[in-house]
Amino acid sequence: MGIFDKIIGKEEEEESAEKPKKAATVKLEKKEKKPVAKKTEEKAKAKAKPSGKKMMKREENIAHRIILEPIISEKSTMLGAENKYVFKVSQHSGKFQIKEAIEGYYGVKVVAVNTIKIPPKKRIHGRFVGYKKGYKKAIVKLRQGDTIGVAEGV
Repeated sequence: MGIFDKIIGKEEEEESAEKPKKAATVKLEKKEKKPVAKKTEEKAKAKAKPSGKKMMKREENIAHRIILEPIISEKSTMLGAENKYVFKVSQHSGKFQIKEAIEGYYGVKVVAVNTIKIPPKKRIHGRFVGYKKGYKKAIVKLRQGDTIGVAEGV
């Protein structure tokens, strides 16, 4: 009961010194009323909005999410002679997205896009068995005269 005595004792002290405490309680009441009013206004606005189709925000520059890195190997440098370039791309990207990303990022015209999914490969290190992560590869053919300069490091 000691806890209740302390609480009741504080209330009695507050009642004895009413003048300064009344001003404080009035301020608290005003502060409490404002957020409540804002919440009701927000609820009213939410109800007033028409429920239509959800609008998806289209990101303009998403090339950095689609094109992960260029692949530089002996085969990819030989394909460079045919105006084809090889890139590691996002697993979930499609050919049209890859085409838009390459055209937007490098400023060239893409003629064709071929994609290949490289599966995960089993790797054994001592007695532990693991897998090398799989990825998606895109071979992009450019218009005659356009170059990217990936193999040169540009």
